[in-house]
Amino acid sequence: MDRKSWIVVTLCVLLMGVNWHYMQENQKLAQAEAARIKQEQDAKKLAEAPAAPTTATAATPATSTTPAAPAAPVVAELPEETHSIKVGTVTFDLTSKGGGIARAALAGTDQVILNKNGVEAIGALRREAAGLDALAYKLTAKTDTSATFEATTTEGIVVTKAYSLTEGPEGDEHLIDLKITLKNTGTAQHRSEEYYLYAGAATALKHDEARYDGFFWNNAGDADYNLSKYYGKGFFSEAPTEYRHSYNALRYVGVMTRFYTHIITRMAEKDAPAKFWSGRRKLAQPIDAASAGKADIEDFAYDASMGLPVVDLAPGASVTENYQIYLGPKEYDRLSRIGHQRSYAMFYGYFKIVSIALSKVMRWMHNISGSWGLAVILLTIFVRLCLWPIHAKSTMTMKRMGLMGPLMKELQVKYKDNPQQQQMETMKLYKEYGVNPLGGCLPLFLQFPIFIGLYSVLEVAAELRGQSFWWVRDLAAADTQGVFMGFNINPLPIIMGLTMVAQMKLTPQPATVDKTQQRIFMLMPLFFLWISYDFAAALALYWSTQNIFSVFQTRIMKLYMPEPKLEKVAQKPAAAKAAPAQSAFFNAGGPAKKEKKGPKPPRLGG
Repeated sequence: MDRKSWIVVTLCVLLMGVNWHYMQENQKLAQAEAARIKQEQDAKKLAEAPAAPTTATAATPATSTTPAAPAAPVVAELPEETHSIKVGTVTFDLTSKGGGIARAALAGTDQVILNKNGVEAIGALRREAAGLDALAYKLTAKTDTSATFEATTTEGIVVTKAYSLTEGPEGDEHLIDLKITLKNTGTAQHRSEEYYLYAGAATALKHDEARYDGFFWNNAGDADYNLSKYYGKGFFSEAPTEYRHSYNALRYVGVMTRFYTHIITRMAEKDAPAKFWSGRRKLAQPIDAASAGKADIEDFAYDASMGLPVVDLAPGASVTENYQIYLGPKEYDRLSRIGHQRSYAMFYGYFKIVSIALSKVMRWMHNISGSWGLAVILLTIFVRLCLWPIHAKSTMTMKRMGLMGPLMKELQVKYKDNPQQQQMETMKLYKEYGVNPLGGCLPLFLQFPIFIGLYSVLEVAAELRGQSFWWVRDLAAADTQGVFMGFNINPLPIIMGLTMVAQMKLTPQPATVDKTQQRIFMLMPLFFLWISYDFAAALALYWSTQNIFSVFQTRIMKLYMPEPKLEKVAQKPAAAKAAPAQSAFFNAGGPAKKEKKGPKPPRLGG
């Protein structure tokens, strides 16, 4: 790469760092603003509590003729009934409070409880998106694989929720079916657009992972999402407190953290309009136990609700809607297998195609090796082998440019007062010797989408969480082996920095690189070491393996490939301008001139 290319790359990296810094600052301001709003709302609720003791009661639709009864006394009449459904490594704990899944405990390498900070059970039926399900449910039936809850609203609507494990080829241990039936036992028509299913609350496992938290939705196959930064304060706007939107074909909604997600999918042949809501709540205590009592540490839970299609019931009529609830890890292979576009919820970014391909290759490598650490190493080697021909051509170009060093310096001295002429002579010199100045940058441009795509995979790969490799206890976290004077000792990033230095020492430098630029290049490994020191061990392992393989590749090429020679390329002589093609009917002498005929003399006589 020439000097201008390196300057552009360096500036891009610096701008990314500055942008990240201000994003963190905006997030802190947004969190402080949200905390202030929350305190004001809590104070207002306390002030209104004596006058309105039933404010938590579910809202009654405008078309209903029966007023809503206070929710708290109704719930208190029935004791809580619970039931657990266990399949594989997942245990679904169901409760009659809200008539849904109170929590899902994931065993195995996950060791996590989903909806731990939920305000109520997943599947709770709300009459307002941000409200609560105040119905008193009864556990009417239960088996090892199913449970049924039933309740009646003050309008005479009987609500029946039947939960059962998903069977068939799309079944998964993290997937459970929900069949909800609404039956109008009253005497009046019942119509409402305000029925919502609670999707649960997502909370980061660590405070440092809070930036991955967010919510998402799928409207007619178009999946989109917002991360925690959505609640940040903009330059010209206040920080939002919630997200509300109506969609014409809402297929599923959910909340997510770095490695896990909740997805509620409507199972129907035809799409239907529905509403989506999501909000954020500040937790009473920080997630990390070490941060307890620290006022500057704030953690949040992200809630969501999915609206039901419009409910319009005549007296005696009923309607049934089928849903599937996924509570598990964000694994592309798993989500793709259970179908219904749930794999779209991976949100790999701009290089999604690359990420999906690399994710499949990495899983194939794991099936061969049996280790996720080896899978990352084999995937890295696979990518480098695919890029070997391009890398070899780039190296030869860099070496030829190095041989042009003396000629380049002569031009710099000769045309030091005429930069434009110097540039023209330089390009002419490149042409004479058949050197493409961009040939050395081509591998970088090709590796960039691959690196970003692989980074997106390894950054949120739930498969790597809890997986050990060598001294690494968790490939999804930094490989910290100890603390020295308050500084974490992470071996893999240090190895990455050392291998980057070795790689740069063996890489031929362009002819235009002076001593100042060489010093700047030597600082690049330190810069990358600083920004990636706390990255997941899988990312550091990938980068270290790539550097080591690059050093090996350079040595092999040096031993078995001949050194390039600087020779001028024979220029093709300019072809003489050919005469225009002539038609077969073309007459060289020009068209024959016709003899002009004048008026004939009159004929005399007979």
